[in-house]
Amino acid sequence: MALRGLIRSSIFRRQLHVISRSSSNIRPASPTPSKLKQYNIPLHDRMIPDFSIPMVFFYPINSNHSSKAIPDNVSKSDVLKKSLSETLSKYYPFAGRLCSGSYVDCNDQGVHFVDAQIECKLSEVLEKPPVKEEEEGLGHLFPPRTIWNQLSDLYGGTVMHVQVNHCTCGGIALAVSLSHLLGDALTLCSFLRYWASLSFNSGDHQKSLHLCPRFVYELLPPSYDRDSIPIVSYPDKNWTTKAIVFPNKKLAKLKAAVENEDKVDGVVEDQKYTRNELLTALIYRCIVAAVARTNSGTREGSGFIRSVNVRPLLDPLLPETSVGNFVIPNYILTSTESETKFRTLVGRMREEKRQLNGIKSLEGHQVETKIRELSKKHRLYGISSMCNFPLYDVLDFGWGKPMNAVLVDTPMVDCVNLMDTANDGIRAMIGLGEQDMKFFLAQEDLLTYASL
Repeated sequence: MALRGLIRSSIFRRQLHVISRSSSNIRPASPTPSKLKQYNIPLHDRMIPDFSIPMVFFYPINSNHSSKAIPDNVSKSDVLKKSLSETLSKYYPFAGRLCSGSYVDCNDQGVHFVDAQIECKLSEVLEKPPVKEEEEGLGHLFPPRTIWNQLSDLYGGTVMHVQVNHCTCGGIALAVSLSHLLGDALTLCSFLRYWASLSFNSGDHQKSLHLCPRFVYELLPPSYDRDSIPIVSYPDKNWTTKAIVFPNKKLAKLKAAVENEDKVDGVVEDQKYTRNELLTALIYRCIVAAVARTNSGTREGSGFIRSVNVRPLLDPLLPETSVGNFVIPNYILTSTESETKFRTLVGRMREEKRQLNGIKSLEGHQVETKIRELSKKHRLYGISSMCNFPLYDVLDFGWGKPMNAVLVDTPMVDCVNLMDTANDGIRAMIGLGEQDMKFFLAQEDLLTYASL
């Protein structure tokens, strides 16, 4: 038993050794029309820091969930390259080059595509921590320096990177990163969904019409104030990252506990709490309690910034496939213990979101100025969610659905990202300072509802 544990430990510590890498640029199948050669990045998107959104999707060799069989003489990489090329004819800015952070030169130079051979089984890769350090984590599955790095001065302004990692068992890990300046996480997921649909349907665009991208210039009034570009810099990693799974059974127990607390407080009406709302409140409460123990929370109060997808809230509403950063931050501030009750936090979240209903544009909702003002008195935590995003059932490229999907690391300290697991629950990616993380992981509520 001890020997088995030792072997498992040595596998976990072993680096993800890349045997070989071969690179190419995948260009759009059809040239971008001359009238679309310059894609101006709207002001709201340019307020986003210039880093990437890195995601990995894991496909086992023995997947039997696909109704389509890839011929033995056709490699998965060739299938991916061909369908990617077709996809880029629709998502043409992704094949361009970023210029000065304000526009993309849609010159069809292509997406940076890497084929890599990994000297590990997929099961071993899945045991690696979801951190960006190449010597120990899943960041090794991406081309070097494409995880949360500023991208404008790397790879000649390339905005998208893909690395297909072939494991010794035949499974693959598909790693994709997109510059945040061009879109949010839902934009990346919509792109992947279109790509997978084309791959599965052998390039038949007719079967993917409902997934076609919609670009911001088609949807909202332009806002290209070139004199208002902020310069946002982020430090190198100085935090600890943990991925924690909250199974649905335990989230159901959390809901029951909160509903019981409401009854004790005299609340009769069913609040219809969602998993997402309750888990957001739980994690925030545990972080605040942990920071209080480390004495690192020296400000008057705390708060969390919750990113809200406003595509379904705008007037007129936007399709899910709208390309861009269609998120607006809600600010939930607390300074007393009573303000961190589950019912109170969820109520505040709902009210802040309700105030965005029917807004006409994204103007006036930029982040930096407000954060700078609030952070003088409050320690702020960023909490975003990818729950209910198209991550699993619709990402069959022709050899089955992914068994897991992971967002690699957090872009900065005091950050949390929530996303569905493939089967049963929500995974939280949490980035905190080392001491804060130590006390966070010891919180009784966390231990009750998490699977550690």
